Amino acid sequence: MKKSYLLVAFFFAAIFALENCKPDPAIIKGNNLDPDSLYVGKKYTMPTNLYRFPALNNPFADSMTYEGIALGRRLFYDKNLSKDGTKACASCHHLVAAFSDSGNVKSTNEFGPTKRNAPALQNLAWAPYYFWDGRQKTIAAQAQDAYHNELGLIVTNAITYLQTDSIDVKLFKKAFGRPGTITEANIYKAIQQFEMTAISANSKFDQYLQSKATFTQSELNGYQIFNTETGDCFHCHMSDGGASLLITDNLYRNNGLDSALTVNDFADPGRGGITLNESDYGKFKDPSLRNIALTGPYMHDGRYTTLMQVINFYSDSTHRSPTIDPILLLYNHNYGAGLHLVQSQKNDLLNFLYTLTDTSFINNPNLASPF
Repeated sequence: MKKSYLLVAFFFAAIFALENCKPDPAIIKGNNLDPDSLYVGKKYTMPTNLYRFPALNNPFADSMTYEGIALGRRLFYDKNLSKDGTKACASCHHLVAAFSDSGNVKSTNEFGPTKRNAPALQNLAWAPYYFWDGRQKTIAAQAQDAYHNELGLIVTNAITYLQTDSIDVKLFKKAFGRPGTITEANIYKAIQQFEMTAISANSKFDQYLQSKATFTQSELNGYQIFNTETGDCFHCHMSDGGASLLITDNLYRNNGLDSALTVNDFADPGRGGITLNESDYGKFKDPSLRNIALTGPYMHDGRYTTLMQVINFYSDSTHRSPTIDPILLLYNHNYGAGLHLVQSQKNDLLNFLYTLTDTSFINNPNLASPF
């Protein structure tokens, strides 16, 4: 009798165990023979141990998956999404140049030359606005803007094309869930996930600050010039009192590129063309100086070919206008047109700027073309 009770107890225990081991109905389909039945992608966590990087408050960081990133990477490099099938995001944003269009004053999109110089794409997850004029508030909105205004995306054609690619179809399911509907919005969300992983944080400068590399005397001198009123670079490119290593304050400023008597005299209104606030005319985004040696030509219009030309501009050729940043006036020597650096200081500053190159970033295989 005792043995019978034990058999009954074992039977019910086995049934209970089987019931509790059933897969979640939400992640199975039909008879569960589909090898891609587990459609929820693997969660991706943005790095939190980046030395002297500010806290990441991007609301989209919690929804990233490895599959979404892989999909975004494919879309970033896929020329078939453009109007004539000859251009992709990567056509104007090259990894070897920190995702800038290095060497080109203007890029060539589906409609001709671009309005402005193509900016580098790095550490975008920490930026509050995008483009030189800050006209978009999310990376996905930036992608949508670029696809329509640069690549001439025809949505129906793009979706039809993506539906024929088995890898893209599977990744859309993994990234956004069944039925894996390929939508325009999800195209941009996937690119957003990929671009958020384009993180540059391992330059010689980063290594120096962590006592993993040494500077030459010239590089040390250049850092001193950069980080004091002598060169006055740190106000715009080392935010939070020098505590942040984004190497930008992510603000919009008029850096004295052009003379203007009134705000209507600017050839390009910049931020003012978006906000229509007179105090914003002639202002453009302070770009990060990370990988700056790779991203020329420089300024929003690509007017300077070399970094030394940029240094000479800040040293001797800034111009006054109604919206020029007060910092340029406050720390310009004798309130004159520039910082008036001597040649040895310029050379040292240039050598320091070279230390901001992150070779591990531009050689990261996870950011390269998957094709």
